[in-house]
Amino acid sequence: MKPLKPLLPLYALLVIGLPLAGLGYALLGSVGVVGPLAEGFTGRYWQALAHDTGLLYAAAFSLWIAVASVGISVVLALALVLRAQPSLRRTPLPGLLYVPLVMPALVMAFYLFQLLSRAGWLSRISFQLGLTGSIEAFPELVQDAAGVGIILAHVLLTFPFLTLLFQAIYQESRLAELSQLTSTLGASAGQFRRRIAAPLLLRRAAPTVLLSFIATLGAYDIPLLLGRPYPQMLSVFIATKLQRFDLRELPAAYLAGFLVAAGLLGLILVLLRLVNRGKVEAG
Repeated sequence: MKPLKPLLPLYALLVIGLPLAGLGYALLGSVGVVGPLAEGFTGRYWQALAHDTGLLYAAAFSLWIAVASVGISVVLALALVLRAQPSLRRTPLPGLLYVPLVMPALVMAFYLFQLLSRAGWLSRISFQLGLTGSIEAFPELVQDAAGVGIILAHVLLTFPFLTLLFQAIYQESRLAELSQLTSTLGASAGQFRRRIAAPLLLRRAAPTVLLSFIATLGAYDIPLLLGRPYPQMLSVFIATKLQRFDLRELPAAYLAGFLVAAGLLGLILVLLRLVNRGKVEAG
């Protein structure tokens, strides 16, 4: 292990130092200390935040997407693991669950755009079958106000992963044997799933589920392609502000980036506490 010690400072610099430096730069930029328009310390950008509804709408929309995506994924994964154990123990279902995991998020978004947009495959098929009067009559499933396409893309990426995770915990905890034991004691299969299996799986998988929530909350590729200009998710909202030609938008972008990064770091700290608590309980 000694040869690895010189790499630890480099690892700390890349993983901890650079993100913290970026966070510090964003904070200084939000108070006018650094950046192209730096004129000295000022709090006017923080004061203007109270009148800027764009960031609040982006935060609310991102929260909706993350809650809906992870919530649906958890429900589907639990239902499959608790009710379809025979299918999960034989081919081809376990192998098929790995297929979405090898697809980059942008590729998944592109396929869904080609499939679900009004000029996509399903729209043209429904028109040819007479289900819709025109291509434009097809329901708006991507770049819609509710974010249906974004949610579907995240579910297709998250649901297989959580299913594999729940299945691994199911087998490691020997829940199949525990199910037989509870049935001999008079408990029904539904009672076992609701009172024993589901709580155990959720408690053991809580850190990973929270990490999936954080990743969805900060996603960029999928909402960039499948989202609309308004409302936007947080990452797209911040990137749009940073890329505008109007340099006066930069301090507001720095402020939004700082607040979002600080919030995500707070969630990561909660995640670390959950992991440590799980280790203590396991020990």
